[in-house]
Amino acid sequence: MHLYLHIPFCKQACYYCDFHFSTNLSLKDKMVDAICTEIELQKDYLQNKKLQTIYFGGGTPSLLSGGDFEKIFKTISNVYDLSSLEETTIETNPDDISLEKINEWKAFGIDRVSLGIQTFDNDLLKFMNRAHDSHQSKLALDLLLTNNLENITIDLIYAKNAKEFNLEKQNSILKRDLEIINNYNLKHISAYNLTIEDSTVFGKWVKEKKLEPIGEDYAAEQYEILIESLTAQGFEQYEVSNFAKNGKYALHNSAYWKNEEYLGVGPSAHSYNRFSRQSNISNNSKYIDTVASHKVPFSLETLGVSDKANDYLLCGLRTIWGIDTKKISQIVGEIPQTFWDALDILKNQNLVVQSGNSIKITSQGRIFSDRIASDLFFD
Repeated sequence: MHLYLHIPFCKQACYYCDFHFSTNLSLKDKMVDAICTEIELQKDYLQNKKLQTIYFGGGTPSLLSGGDFEKIFKTISNVYDLSSLEETTIETNPDDISLEKINEWKAFGIDRVSLGIQTFDNDLLKFMNRAHDSHQSKLALDLLLTNNLENITIDLIYAKNAKEFNLEKQNSILKRDLEIINNYNLKHISAYNLTIEDSTVFGKWVKEKKLEPIGEDYAAEQYEILIESLTAQGFEQYEVSNFAKNGKYALHNSAYWKNEEYLGVGPSAHSYNRFSRQSNISNNSKYIDTVASHKVPFSLETLGVSDKANDYLLCGLRTIWGIDTKKISQIVGEIPQTFWDALDILKNQNLVVQSGNSIKITSQGRIFSDRIASDLFFD
C-alpha cells in the first residue's frame, strides 16, 4: 500500500495553485499532532498492509522541522510494517534546501526529492509569484547532487501565458530550461501544462481580462518541444506528464496510475481502496479539532461498476503500460459493443493502438489522453 501525507502550509501563494494550503504557520505544531493521530486512527483502512511508498506533499512539506519529521516517522513506524518500503519522497522548493535539511531527510529515510523549480527564467518565476529565483534552483540541485540525494525529480510548468512574452520567446525560454536540465543529468522530470483554475489569482485575472487562457495550439507546440528535447536527452515518457531515465519511475505516483490502493492523511488528502474514495475536509482548523475528538473528517464516495472501470481507463491510458481488456471485463463483465465501436474510431484516428488485450495511446494521442479515455467511458 501507499501513504500520502498532505502538509498544508506554504511561505506564499503561487498565482496558479489551487491546492489546499495556508500561509499562516501558527497551526503547524497542532497540525503535525493531528496528522500523527489520523495515521493511528486510519491504521485499518488498508488492512495493515505493508507500506511500499511514503509521499510528503502539500503545500510545502519541507517547511517541517526535524522534530516534526521525527514525530511523524515514529508514528508511521509504530503503525505500519516498513520492511517492504521502496521509496520515501518529499516535495520541496529550491529556497528551502540546505545541508542541514538534506542530512535530516536522509536520517529519516527520505530518499527522493521532488523539487518545484517550474522554470529557470526569473521573470516568469516572478510572474507566477514563486518564492525562489533561478540561482537558488541551481544551488539546490548542486547541494542535493553533491550530498548523495541524487534521486531527484523536478517539476516544470510549460505553456505559461505572461502577456509580455510571445510564443517565440516562451519557446526560447522552455528550450533554455531543458538545456539546463540536460546539464544536470537528472533521472526524472514532471512537466505540466499551466492550467488556470477559477479559485486562483490567475483565474481572477482571466475574469478581469488581465490574462488570456492558453490556446490549444500554443500548448501543443510547447508540449512537442518538451517531448522532443527530453527524448533526445534519453528520457522515456512513461506517463503523459512524466519522463524517466533508466526506469527511474516515480513509484508512488505510478501507484495512482496503476489503480493501486493508497491512504491519504491530512486536510484535503484523498484515499482509495478500489471500492470507495474518501476525501478529508479542506479546512485546517476543522480538521485539527475533529481529529482531536478521534474522528476523521472525510466525505465518502462508494464506487459503482462504471466508476471503477472509468477510473481504470482514465489512469491507465495516461501511461506506457496502457489498459488490459481482461481487467476491464473483470470489472464490468461483458464489455458492451459501444466500447468497441468507440475504440475502432480512435484506432482509425491513430490515437490508440491495440495488440491482443492491450490498448495503449499513441505518441500522437498523448496530449488528448483524458479526452480519449472519456470517449471509452462506461455509463
